[in-house]
Amino acid sequence: MSASAGPSTAPEGCAHAPTEVTQREYVTRLRQLTVWVVGVGVLARLFRYALDGSIWNDEAAVALNLLRRDFGGLTHALDERQVAPVLFLWAERAVMLVLGSSGLALRLLPLLFGLAGLALYWDFARRAARPTAAAFAIGIVAVARWPVMMSSTLKPYTADMLCSTLLMALAVRWRQNPERSLPLVALSLVVPFCLGISYPTVFVAGAVSLYLLPAVWQQRDRRSVALFACYNLAALSGFVAVYALVLRQAGDPQTADLKEFMRAYWKHGFPPAGPLDFIWWAVKIHTGRLMSFPWGDGNGGSTLTALLFLTGVWACWRSGNRSLLVLCLMPFALNFAAAVLRQYPYGACTRLSMHLAPAICLMIGTGLAHLVESVPQLRKRLAAATAVLVVFALFGAGEMIADACKPHREPYGRWMQGLYRELEPQLRPGDTVVYRCPIPNQRETFDWYAGRVAERAASLGSATGSGRVWVIVVTATTPGYDLERELVAGLGGAWKTVSRTEYTTVPISRGHANIYGIVHALERSDPE
Repeated sequence: MSASAGPSTAPEGCAHAPTEVTQREYVTRLRQLTVWVVGVGVLARLFRYALDGSIWNDEAAVALNLLRRDFGGLTHALDERQVAPVLFLWAERAVMLVLGSSGLALRLLPLLFGLAGLALYWDFARRAARPTAAAFAIGIVAVARWPVMMSSTLKPYTADMLCSTLLMALAVRWRQNPERSLPLVALSLVVPFCLGISYPTVFVAGAVSLYLLPAVWQQRDRRSVALFACYNLAALSGFVAVYALVLRQAGDPQTADLKEFMRAYWKHGFPPAGPLDFIWWAVKIHTGRLMSFPWGDGNGGSTLTALLFLTGVWACWRSGNRSLLVLCLMPFALNFAAAVLRQYPYGACTRLSMHLAPAICLMIGTGLAHLVESVPQLRKRLAAATAVLVVFALFGAGEMIADACKPHREPYGRWMQGLYRELEPQLRPGDTVVYRCPIPNQRETFDWYAGRVAERAASLGSATGSGRVWVIVVTATTPGYDLERELVAGLGGAWKTVSRTEYTTVPISRGHANIYGIVHALERSDPE
């Protein structure tokens, strides 16, 4: 009988019924979609960096230490109530000496750390999880608000995520192929540097050791045992070196005030003693900013992602992939132990929990994938996975729009950055700058920008005769006329006004006072 004989077997109205996709086609399509989402994430990081938003208060505090100190001075306790790993500070200081002190130069390293962390996470997730879970986890890391925002922030938070991802990726590589020694060798080489550039990576380093131990014990290969011992010795040596430096800094005069400030700043990340208080604290922490990937907030704003995280943990346990749970959950346990000892906060702030982000995103991605993979048909499952990844891409695009609308974190910083850019071309050789900013919690930002004006004036060199003096006063609520008169009187001698400009800036967000600025340029009326 010919193939065309007989009635058609296709259902009525379904002459072109959709064909089922193969597993290979499903994985290929997922990979293509993931590449697009990662592209959005890379673009979001570069876009935010290129906006060159003003240096905000916390960044300015670090930048002032970089500007005022040499490499040796950065090994001591920092001014402005700041804490940062010494290798991070040295790297930033080197960049400043080569590229200058602009915002783009200072944020270059965090940007590179953020991009490298995203690339490493691709390798880690695709080896540690099934294709759907890996695609979702990579997508979350690519567009999540905090990894993107921290990639343009002069703080070591992207280094925290990069170092944690690096250690976890190397550990998974060796567990999957114990015959290859290179990942263990690499772990031994990089772990001291990771601990020197990222304090909380020590929790991940400890988790990696526990993750590798059963496989090393099962192998009982001399080479593997020796390399595993080298890794632990390198991790311990790095930790001891960092801890010895911290102990030495305890004798510096800034340390006592810093400790009191950090206790107050970290208090929400330390577990309370009472059982009911502890339960409520644990619920708030785990449904708050700790789980805000790709979105979420405090006060229960991350409940959905917390539930997906728990679903991912349950799915890993049920599938028998319990070694991955050791790698992903043990950093939480070690971090929590440090919080009990009041040494490092647990989960109260996303910025201070970036070392946990690789594990958080992997478990959230696994939980989301568990729901999608409950769809029986691959074609419909692919449609659901596509919808999830498209939502991630749209979220990343939306964040870029939000950044374009509001590129500055603080209203004061925006105005001060504009003032610096306005004054810089007016400076002449021999000019000096006198400035004051008695605004609580904003002095560092003003000191940074006004200091850069003074630095720029000094770089122009001296001039014959006396140069001009720029008196800059910035106040909140009321203009600083009295402070201006005080600074001018302190110059001594007779001066005449060259130019004088007053600024009043309405704050861009509720709760901030108006900014009043006075820029008064003077020259001697009796030049010598």
